[in-house]
Amino acid sequence: MNCRRLTAALAALAAAGCTPDQAPDDRLLVVDGIAITLADVEPYVAWMDAFLPEGGRKAKVLRVIDEHLLPLRLAQRAFPEQRQRLREQAQALCSVATNAHELDEQSRQIGDRSRRTVTRLTPRLPAAMFLFDPARTGAVSPPLEVPYGWIVAAAFDLTESALAIDDIVDALQVGFMTHDAESWGTWLRAERQRIAATVTHVHPDYREAMPEWLQLPRTP
Repeated sequence: MNCRRLTAALAALAAAGCTPDQAPDDRLLVVDGIAITLADVEPYVAWMDAFLPEGGRKAKVLRVIDEHLLPLRLAQRAFPEQRQRLREQAQALCSVATNAHELDEQSRQIGDRSRRTVTRLTPRLPAAMFLFDPARTGAVSPPLEVPYGWIVAAAFDLTESALAIDDIVDALQVGFMTHDAESWGTWLRAERQRIAATVTHVHPDYREAMPEWLQLPRTP
């Protein structure tokens, strides 16, 4: 780095209130001791940007936090042993199913199994990102971690449209879940009530991107 670039970099750090060995604070949210950062949400937001460029960034950040990252972090903390056992079961299925048709055959005795046509916004984010990747059509995903456990997914066929948001995929999703849908909803609602008033940090530029059920600290 030449002297001019080094000076500019140091000036930027100073403007952000940082010393040269201290990175800017990129935390979006800290609630009940759980921290979610800009780096955590960025891969999901970038994926949505690719097919929904006109959508607002804050709306995308809200979806990632409320539907995926925050319930995932809560569940990881609450059910670590159960989630690990389910991951091992999901990995065992992946080891005997190397393509979509093998996954179809090998998963027939698994109760949480669904094959249907879906849009980009229907599956859980990690599953959607795999299923709508054209390079992975016909392949079997690794175990994909979602709030209620793990998904093994495969796309039999991807139908692209003039607008990417209208693409559809013939998808098989096999779930390894800690809860059924009803008990998961009950548990998550109780967790939301429990942690709603425990927010200790919100990024000032993203207050509007926080779930409405959170009680945010007042601004100075």
